Amino acid sequence: MRRMALWSGVAALSLVLAAPGFGQTAGASSQAQGQSSGQTEVKAPPAEATTAAQAQTQTSTEANADAQKTLETIKEKGSKVSAEARSKAEAKLEASAKKTNSDAEAQGEAKVASRLSGEFGMTSEQLMAEKQELGCSWGNLMIAHSLDANASADVTAAQLVQMHSDGSGWGTIAAGLGLKLGEVVSAVQAEGRVAAGLAKADGKTAVIHGSGSHAGVGSHAGASTGVRAGGASASAQTGVGVGVKIKP
Repeated sequence: MRRMALWSGVAALSLVLAAPGFGQTAGASSQAQGQSSGQTEVKAPPAEATTAAQAQTQTSTEANADAQKTLETIKEKGSKVSAEARSKAEAKLEASAKKTNSDAEAQGEAKVASRLSGEFGMTSEQLMAEKQELGCSWGNLMIAHSLDANASADVTAAQLVQMHSDGSGWGTIAAGLGLKLGEVVSAVQAEGRVAAGLAKADGKTAVIHGSGSHAGVGSHAGASTGVRAGGASASAQTGVGVGVKIKP
């Protein structure tokens, strides 16, 4: 009897000692199962959202392709115009750009932006934001907006700046847009005088005629640049297709 009682006591003691381990094992198992369940609850994005993103990407790609084709057409058309005429126009346009850059350095960028912004239908903040985004000079930005405001082609000032940065001269670009080079030079020089404070801004870009012009409309360029209050957008950023517009 004493032996049976002794064995019963040992068995009971073994169960007591084993109980904590069993509890820990059960707890760990439950925790692992909970973690596993938490991981499986991560849901994939809705099919509608994926489809919309794909459609947006396709639209953007198509817009870039169309814009690139337009710019190539402009470049090709411009190259067919007399090299001498383009060269003379480019020399005068580059001189105007250089003068405007000097004025901005001497008088302050804020003053130049304030004078030119109204001419292009923008605020000075928008124009300064666009310049910063494009990384161009005031002179080149002024020329781009002067051409853009008069051209009927579906291009933006940002795209014209990019064309020039890629090696196309302003004379070639202007000729490719179907604008009369003599009037292009006169218009840019007029805007240069406004930038320098030598002429009063009248709130509209100097008119340029030509086969590719909508002269007489007196349109502003601001609405077509893709720049809005609060800073420059993706049109002024990098891709040539950003900010494509339809002109009247």
